[in-house]
Amino acid sequence: MDRSGQLRNVAFGGAWSEQIAGREAQAAAIATLDAAAAGAARRDPLSSEIMAAVDLLCERHPKGPMLREAWIAAARFEPAARRIRALARVSAQIAAAYGGMKG
Repeated sequence: MDRSGQLRNVAFGGAWSEQIAGREAQAAAIATLDAAAAGAARRDPLSSEIMAAVDLLCERHPKGPMLREAWIAAARFEPAARRIRALARVSAQIAAAYGGMKG
């Protein structure tokens, strides 16, 4: 059973269990972006898995579309060192929107 299924089965009920699952998903997505930024010299930071994490984090953020575009632009920078720095900066901006949460 996945984590959200486990939390749904908790006897206490209430919205808090859904909030926990949502926060865990956000933390995992932020960790994905951090890893993608650090590994951008070796892996494509625009892969479907990474973009799914970007989309999850940006979908409800007031500046989400702008942050998504910033990620895409940073992913295309050359040389790799510049790309890594730019992606790390965007990842930090997105994480800051969630209280600086780190995965």
